[in-house]
Amino acid sequence: MKIAITYNIKKKEIETENLPPDFYAEWDDDETIDAVKKAILERHEVVLIEADKDAYQKLKIEKPDIVFNIAEGLNGRSRESHIPAILEMLEIPYTGSNPLTLGICLDKARAKEILSYYGIPTARFFVVSSHISHLTPDLKVGGYNFPLIVKPLYEGSSKGIRNDSVVHNEGELNKKIKWVLDEARRCQAYLFI
Repeated sequence: MKIAITYNIKKKEIETENLPPDFYAEWDDDETIDAVKKAILERHEVVLIEADKDAYQKLKIEKPDIVFNIAEGLNGRSRESHIPAILEMLEIPYTGSNPLTLGICLDKARAKEILSYYGIPTARFFVVSSHISHLTPDLKVGGYNFPLIVKPLYEGSSKGIRNDSVVHNEGELNKKIKWVLDEARRCQAYLFI
């Protein structure tokens, strides 16, 4: 059986200048890819396919029987769904979640809305795209009292989470929102209790 491994390799320091320190945190290192390859090679043929802009063509040419997908994707809100969407289009079976699931889960607000709709308890939240000049009475009455947690909206794992992500007052809140919006180069901040 021919098994392809789709992945993204962490970039070297020189390639990550001017990016947040955890920009490639979810991407794998060479050792991880080699370990997965070695395990599969015990029983199957393996082809490595980096999940870059050439992945579609490589998958089309290689025609694997199945893809072991650990790719994080390159960019955009639904980046983790890129490879599964390509694989579905090419009718190649793969491991892991489908494109819709990945797209929803990478958007923390949308995932929490769906959980709430189905009655699954989840902390309240709100999305911001600029600093908050002051908390309105609605926010305080609505249960958004400090401490709050500030997270990037479209990141997975713990990207963008630091010790100062838990904020205890409006000053800390706005400082962390600014960091997420500016320095982390995220498009929106995500806040919840």
